[in-house]
Amino acid sequence: MTRLPQAGTVSLARTPVRQEPVFVLAPARSYSTVTVALLAGHPGIYGFPEMLLFSAGSVGELLQTVPRPMQPPAFVQDQRSGILRAVADLLLGSQQDLAIRRAEQWLAARSSWSPRRLMDYLLELVYPQVGVEKSPETVMTGTALDSCLDSYPDARYIHLTRHPVTTMRSAIDHLRPWLNQSEKALVVGAASSWYLSHLRIVSKLAGLPASQWTRIRAEDLLREPAAQLPPLLSWLGLPADDAVIARMLHTENWRFAGTGPSGRLLGGDPKFMTSPALRPVPEPAEIAFDDSWGLLPEMRDRMIILASALGY
Repeated sequence: MTRLPQAGTVSLARTPVRQEPVFVLAPARSYSTVTVALLAGHPGIYGFPEMLLFSAGSVGELLQTVPRPMQPPAFVQDQRSGILRAVADLLLGSQQDLAIRRAEQWLAARSSWSPRRLMDYLLELVYPQVGVEKSPETVMTGTALDSCLDSYPDARYIHLTRHPVTTMRSAIDHLRPWLNQSEKALVVGAASSWYLSHLRIVSKLAGLPASQWTRIRAEDLLREPAAQLPPLLSWLGLPADDAVIARMLHTENWRFAGTGPSGRLLGGDPKFMTSPALRPVPEPAEIAFDDSWGLLPEMRDRMIILASALGY
């Protein structure tokens, strides 16, 4: 097993021995996990699991399992495994239980590190590959999204979208077993998450050069990956021949696909992690909210306007 670096051996200063990262910006239930798994099939890309970096001010906070909005402690505990998997994989070349425990100890010894310092270090480890990361928590608040953009002003950003109605259905079904909330509260939470997250993303990306970000509908990417991946890779400056594209379609080969040797690790969508093969999705339909949800007309109208601007 690889020896872990000692505390204090990494400089706070940025170094040129890394690539600027790519962040996939999307609210929860947007097919972002499978999107990263697709991209990670490219030999020039290292796809990270969800690391929740910008939802906290330090590594110590990232290791905590305190409740978060619409996320009970057990759910946060599962998500927390993403950063442990990444550190164990890069520093120890393993995701076995012992490697995960040693990764947790390594991170605990660096609890004062900022998320940017940790990410910089991990990016140096994956160099010359491009690091791609996504965490829905990055777009859940303006503070987290600002932290991401301020930390990496030269990064590239992929705005990943999904139809509002299917996103809401997925979110409600996903959260119902976890949260002791009324159906109305789940509906309002799912609608607000979709609308406010995309509104934040649109607003923040508008202030960046057009060459620094791109937008893609998740449904298009998953329905026609062989057609959608080449232009996306071209934007990233990466080659995209037939052999590379064929390799990328095997999302089950992503180093973080599955639940790890222990069967208890996540770091992404649990549904995908338990069955990580690529599956097509239906073509987006017209926007028709379920009447039983009882969404206020004003909320429906706002979501329809934003969805139309996003290509739905």
